[in-house]
Amino acid sequence: MMLFRILLLSLWACAFGARADLPDYQTFPARGDQLLLWVTSERGRAEPEVQAAENLARQGVEVWSLDLVNAYFLPQLPSSMDRVPQQDLTDWMRTAVASGKQVTVYAVARAAAPVLRAAAELEPALRERLCLLLMYPNLYTVAEPLAEPDYLDLGSLSGLRVKVLQPRRSAATPWLPGLMDHMAQFGASVAYEILENLREGYWARETPTEFEVAESRRMDAMLIRELSSGGCK
Repeated sequence: MMLFRILLLSLWACAFGARADLPDYQTFPARGDQLLLWVTSERGRAEPEVQAAENLARQGVEVWSLDLVNAYFLPQLPSSMDRVPQQDLTDWMRTAVASGKQVTVYAVARAAAPVLRAAAELEPALRERLCLLLMYPNLYTVAEPLAEPDYLDLGSLSGLRVKVLQPRRSAATPWLPGLMDHMAQFGASVAYEILENLREGYWARETPTEFEVAESRRMDAMLIRELSSGGCK
């Protein structure tokens, strides 16, 4: 089994043209039957995210963590996520599903865009085996205050389960109904949860509130709860 796991990781690393021990890609092995593909935002990987991944592995959830901006030497901008090769992510998801574990993809901010487009490229039978957790996904082509945003074309999401985690204290929160409708139009089964008293990127803010600091230390518990809920079982 270990040899099979190493082979899968090697195949994935070759697809990305990088070694699995580079800082943009980290694995946190575990013996449980759940595998979390963690795709960080355009701001890169923050230390609380690494700590959460380590805690998840201790609790039996294997984590493959990918920092796209560093993987492809891109600037830390939302627009960089639109330059990520979708086929690489699609191949990564295929490799994860082939592990035999229950696979959930957790993507943050604009990283949701290449992740959803990559999922759209999967065969329907494989897509149905995934669940996506999207933390305040940025799927907008244009977003102006006090105006309805325009959305990205995502491709077919038929059979895909998607749950959005939306911090309440975000300028994008009023747009959540439209965002959900947009993904549903592409065939996704959608749900959402409001995260009270939190702002976007609460785990990496320069001046976090005490509550945000406490919640950043409990990210593993939040993700365990979501993995155990009906949306991702």
